[in-house]
Order: sequence, then structure tokens, then C-alpha cells
Amino acid sequence: MADRTVPRFGPDGTFTVMQVSDIQECGVPHPRGLRLLEAALDREKPDLVVFTGDQLKGYSPRLRFAGREERRALIAQTIDGITAPLEARGIPFTFTFGNHDHDAPVPGDEQVRYYRGKPLCLAQDSPEGVPGYANHVLPVLDAKGERAALLLYMLDSHGPKGLGYTPLDPAQVEWYRKTREEYFEKNGEYVPSMLFQHVPVEEIIELYREVPRGRGALEGYRNYAGRYFVLDGGKAKGFMGELPSSPDANAGLFEAAREKGELLGMFFGHDHSNGFHGDVRGITLGYAPGAGYRAYGPGRNRGARVIRFDERDMRGFETYIATDEALFGPEDGLDRRTRILMDMQPKSFGEVQNKLRRAAPFIAAIHVAAAAVVVGVKLARRSAQPPRP
Repeated sequence: MADRTVPRFGPDGTFTVMQVSDIQECGVPHPRGLRLLEAALDREKPDLVVFTGDQLKGYSPRLRFAGREERRALIAQTIDGITAPLEARGIPFTFTFGNHDHDAPVPGDEQVRYYRGKPLCLAQDSPEGVPGYANHVLPVLDAKGERAALLLYMLDSHGPKGLGYTPLDPAQVEWYRKTREEYFEKNGEYVPSMLFQHVPVEEIIELYREVPRGRGALEGYRNYAGRYFVLDGGKAKGFMGELPSSPDANAGLFEAAREKGELLGMFFGHDHSNGFHGDVRGITLGYAPGAGYRAYGPGRNRGARVIRFDERDMRGFETYIATDEALFGPEDGLDRRTRILMDMQPKSFGEVQNKLRRAAPFIAAIHVAAAAVVVGVKLARRSAQPPRP
């Protein structure tokens, strides 16, 4: 059995979490991505790293068309690669799954077993009856090691649903409620908590402001298609490059989180070009930007989110992004191929969806015109044939 470290606040009363999201690798990780992770770890010295999904590029043809053993080897290379910097520094970690981890042609339980084979992995299997993989809670003990001072929840966001995303299962929301009450019984009070999952809750749209179409406004997708938004600077801090890709159905997690007032915040990945946070009805909602260099992202704003808690003022936690530019300075050192690929990538998946949606009538018209031409040619050929005797 692997040794499991119990997280606890330091003698100075602080505890630092680093959130890393959307690495999206298939095999040996990109050298720049590893440099970014190493530089962030060395500068911020977190007590725990949370990977919030899409560690794997599950849709990669290289992975999907590989044989069974090669698939396993590629996934092992990815997980080994992204956790090696943590192992070298003795930093424990946990994780959630994103939609592209579910895309991978290797069962989720097998992926979980491989992660949990790492001595510094603190993730747990999902409780019985709770759908998804590695739904779990990590208690962080106080500096004296006597009681849970902070709870960190991890929820699986499941796989894609058509062009949209699968909402949480009601059993996941009820598990969160049940766990919250269990710790209330142990501690005699509700324990301050933070929740991590890959796909954002729908309520994060409240940090945007709807505006007329124009310069600086971005178009939403699916539920918000045809409407335009900017980040509401009065509510949110950070940068925004796309609208939320939330599930089309609301599972009620946000409302459940507001019931007792113990949840300090929820942090997400998924929308790679976003790196902002803000207050929504008493709960901080925010993103870690994409940290991978083989997927679309916010240029040199790629990075990791840092969340620093102080046991004496849990609600006053500090959070910011350790970006590529902040870590490496103005001389980015990117090789030409990586720079070109970064510049050519779309800014968001929703942007691609909107372009396809707008192009659909024209594509349909071309199909109709082509069909008409084919029918016309056939009719012309038939009329030119001599009548049958």
C-alpha cells in the first residue's frame, strides 16, 4: 500500500494549494509545460497540487488508434511525466477527471489505479453509489494536527454529451451534502471548504456582463449563442478569453453549496483561455487557465492558480495565477514551432462551434444546390434518350 501523506497547515498557520488544469498530453509531456510546472512549484512551494482534469488528450489519434498495451504505455508516460516534478520535490497531489480523460480509450478505473500507485497521490476512489471516478474529499488538519480545518472536495465532471457536457449526477450533489454533515458532526461546526471540478457550474456566467455585439465582446455558445458578453470588472479579477462551456442542464451544486455557508469557493478548468475569479452570491468562482502547450490556450497567460489559506482567516484566502510570462519574464524562449502552433490554435472550442453553426446554412445550401444539379443532369440525360419501342 502506498504511503499517504495527511495534509495539514504549517506552523505559520498557512496552507497553499496549486491548481493545474488542461495539460492535455499523450505520451511524453511538452518540455515547456514541464518547465512551467517546475518553475511554479519552485516559486510558490505549494503544500498540495490539484490537477483539475484533462491531464490526458483522450481524443488524440495517436492514443485512439494505438493497441491496448501501447495505449496504457502512453497514459503511463503522461502521468509519470506530469507527476515527476512533484515527486522530485516531495509535494503530494490529487486530481479530478475532465471530459478528455473520459475520452481516452482506457477505462477510468484503470487510470485511477495508476495515479493511486504514486506514493504522493492522495486521491481516493468514489464512494459506493456515487457515479464517476475519484469523487473524494481531502481533510486538511489544523497546525496542531487535531482536527480538520479545511475540506477540499473533488468532483468528476464526466464525459461529453453530444456537443455539450454532462451535468453532475444528483448522487454527487447529495454525497457533497452528506459529507458536509458528517464533518459537522465530528467538528461541532461546519468546516470551511473548497471544491474543485473540471467543468464550471452555470452560475459562473454571473461574472460576465451582457453587452451589444461589438469590439471586445465575445459571443456565447449553446445556451448563450447569439448573445455577447464581457468580463464584469466590478465583480471579477483576472483575464477572460472565452465564454463558459457549462453543461446545458444545471445539477444544483451551486445552490447546495450555499445552504450552510461553509463553501468558500469553487475552481474549474475546461475553458483554457480564462484565468479569473470573483464573488457570486457569497461564493468565489474561478478558473485556472490551460497549462498545456499542445492545446489551445491564453498565450503566455498559461499557468497555474495558487490558492493560499490562512487558518486565522479562512474566508480571506489569497489567490492568483502564476503565468508563463510572470515565471519566465519577457524573453519567452519559445521555439518557433511551438509559437506558430500557439498562434494558430482557436481561442476556444465554443468559437469553433459558433463558426460551424453559422456555416451550417451555407453548407446546407451547397448540398441542396449540388443535389439539384445532380437531379437536373439525370433528367437531362433521361430526356435525351430515345423513347423505348
